[in-house]
Amino acid sequence: MKERLPIVMSAVALVVAMLGWTQIGEAARGLLIAKNSVGAAHLKNGAVTNPKIKNGAVTSAKVQNGTLLTEDFKPGQIPAGSKGDKGDKGDKGDKGDKGDPGAAGATSVHVRVAAVSVAANSTNGTVANCQGGERATGGGAVLAGVHNQDAILRSYPSTGSSVAAGSGEVPTAWFARIFNSDGSAHDATVYAVCASP
Repeated sequence: MKERLPIVMSAVALVVAMLGWTQIGEAARGLLIAKNSVGAAHLKNGAVTNPKIKNGAVTSAKVQNGTLLTEDFKPGQIPAGSKGDKGDKGDKGDKGDKGDPGAAGATSVHVRVAAVSVAANSTNGTVANCQGGERATGGGAVLAGVHNQDAILRSYPSTGSSVAAGSGEVPTAWFARIFNSDGSAHDATVYAVCASP
């Protein structure tokens, strides 16, 4: 019996050793991946990220037609299309709000007069003033009793004096100066056309 024990132990060791190496071999074969054996079903969602794709690996031949969107391209890469047809006329808009009232126009127009005596062969003038709140819109003068011999030397809007109204001023009177070429004095009349708002 003692002679057989080393033989039995050797046989057991051999069997255990052989059984261990077989399992190790099967495990190693499980780690080896056959060529073209990994498909889409084996990849976890999001597993293939941008850094894992080799530069230039994705070419036009590998992109399915009609799958790219406008936002996949940089600005200016997609040429603009031709101008489209004119659209239909839109609906009529709502009525706008009523506007503010405009400036009031003249409600009445009156002629105001002033008389002055003009000596023979001389000149004289005066101012025809509008009434309060009125403004002068026109005027003139005439020398009474003299035909084809009187002359108006000055005639212009003023603010109530012989000085003409300045730019931007509101005239409230009309001034006129008349020359009397006759041998006797005559009365002259100055007219102011006055309008009230």
